[in-house]
Amino acid sequence: MIRKEQQNVWWIVAGEVEDPQHSGLVRLGVARAYKDNFAQLRQRVWKWYRKQAGRVELNAGAKLVLWAMVERYRYETMSSHDAVSYYARMVGMNRKSVGRAVQELIEHNIIWCVLEDEKVRLRRSKAGGRKHFLLVGLGNLLIKEDT
Repeated sequence: MIRKEQQNVWWIVAGEVEDPQHSGLVRLGVARAYKDNFAQLRQRVWKWYRKQAGRVELNAGAKLVLWAMVERYRYETMSSHDAVSYYARMVGMNRKSVGRAVQELIEHNIIWCVLEDEKVRLRRSKAGGRKHFLLVGLGNLLIKEDT
């Protein structure tokens, strides 16, 4: 049974994910495996973050915004879906600076920005619509850690 908040979560897919290391998509079976063990999911999300935080091409602001996204990661949607202005308040940065950091994360294929109601992956975050930020490669890490 799909819960109401998961009805428009098109990035949780029933089949195989093509190139899961470079994708924000998560297999349905993998998502279900963590349904009753949120603590283990959080542990693996933070492991994913530590790998990303070591990337030298990211500036400190982008790493801080990524930290906020990981902190607000939700199992129900397998995403982080707070507003950019919320992340700005969370990390103490200007909203425009956070927007630039989000763009940097998108350009380096660390996160995907997607719209909930449409199967659309945005190349840049835009105002309006119910946006979700997906962690690229997390589905692959979850598969590896689960085996």
